Amino acid sequence: MLRNHFSESIALYAISVFSSLSFKRKVARLGSLALVVALAACGSDDTTTTSDIDTDGDGISDQKELLDGTGKSNPCDPEQGAGYTGYDANNGIWLSGDCDTDGITNADELANGTDPYVNEITDSDGDGVLDFQEDLDGTDKNDPCDPVQNEDYTGYNAAHGIWKNADCDDDGVNNGDEATSGSNPYLYDTVYAVADFLPTLADLKIFRGNPADLIPNNTSYEYSLTTPLYTDYAQKFRTISLPEGEQMTYNGEGLLEFPDSTVISKTFFYYNDERDPSLGKKIIETRVLIKTNGAWSMGNYLWNEAQTEAVLSVEAPTVQVSWVDSEGENQSVGYRVPYSVNCTQCHGLNSTTVPIGPKARNLNFVYKGKNQLQNFIDRGLLSGAPSVAEIETLPDWIDDSFTLEERAKAYMDVNCAHCHQPGGYHSSNEGLRPDLRYEASYAESNIEDFKEDIRSRVGTDPGYGPSMPLVGVSELHTEGVDLIQAYIDSLD
Repeated sequence: MLRNHFSESIALYAISVFSSLSFKRKVARLGSLALVVALAACGSDDTTTTSDIDTDGDGISDQKELLDGTGKSNPCDPEQGAGYTGYDANNGIWLSGDCDTDGITNADELANGTDPYVNEITDSDGDGVLDFQEDLDGTDKNDPCDPVQNEDYTGYNAAHGIWKNADCDDDGVNNGDEATSGSNPYLYDTVYAVADFLPTLADLKIFRGNPADLIPNNTSYEYSLTTPLYTDYAQKFRTISLPEGEQMTYNGEGLLEFPDSTVISKTFFYYNDERDPSLGKKIIETRVLIKTNGAWSMGNYLWNEAQTEAVLSVEAPTVQVSWVDSEGENQSVGYRVPYSVNCTQCHGLNSTTVPIGPKARNLNFVYKGKNQLQNFIDRGLLSGAPSVAEIETLPDWIDDSFTLEERAKAYMDVNCAHCHQPGGYHSSNEGLRPDLRYEASYAESNIEDFKEDIRSRVGTDPGYGPSMPLVGVSELHTEGVDLIQAYIDSLD
């Protein structure tokens, strides 16, 4: 009432003053009087002042934001902490904002009952504890091992790069590798293989859990070969287990040097259906090499029919196996387990026993996403090696990008050269004999003098005469025979 009365008085006063003036002076005063009347009218109709306007609905007036240097049209400037409620929940600008940058608008957060100023999604280190919680708890949101968790903890994000590359139990194996192998990334559970021929394969601690699952423990390392040995189409699972604190040593492109107490295993098995490994497998045997006092010894573990245990044995049974191959064809074979004395024919070199497969050039390729030699180097398991780019790679015999000669020589290097080389079972040092090592030149290989013998031997069925190789197979490797025959034909 007082304000309205004041406005009316101002208007009457203006009229009386205006009527008493001369015409010219009336004109001069007209503008200023109009302004006075207008101001009076505004004062009577609008109670909002500039200091009350909040354009972005963040609960802070535009006038204060201008003074503070924050954005009057940005509902998330200035930043507010968890629990802030000073915002205007009816303001469209504020509702469309995302003040905790979690990808959910303020409006949706209100609808969901979550805090629009707390990012309930982001976990920068993948440890399963959200950043806002780590900030509250005083732990490091960029350290996947902070806070420390007990061995039962499973809340981590196994796909998160930062978490995968950390080693939360400080056992020398990163979290990602532990999660993949089935070991516990929060439990120091390092187990080293036992370098002794104990009664069962499980006693050797090469594998964790059920040995039939073929999951190496965290100091046993699976490896593969660019060109593997043929054994009646059997699948093979290979491991190298090193003793604590020891390394392999690079020794040129040939066989790596291994420390005492190294355990090398090779498990032979068949998938029930090669098109779908999840349908199971039948394991036949696990051959083991153990190095003690500078010398290698061999032992063989035979698997029982229930696939629950493999026992140390000197028996050499023939095991009937049926499976479906990768083309969907039914296959069967009488798999022959070799006698120990037969094993020495292949593993004997200069009257000593040696491994055959793990040569640097046969390991120098990407397997399961990593170059094997580089992986060994990065883990501190291989010393003395140059850059892997400087190490020759043995060709894959089934890779048509290599020449016929390269493929055939690679195949013979792996399948034949353990016998046909200087110091081997059919030593090329003893008279004129083939030297089928990959590095041997054509002249040094003596292949020219043995073309017809090689053609005949590789094509002879093991059940009907002296085939090549002499042991370890019960049926011809059709693809390998075709390769060698084609190579010999190309020399004519």
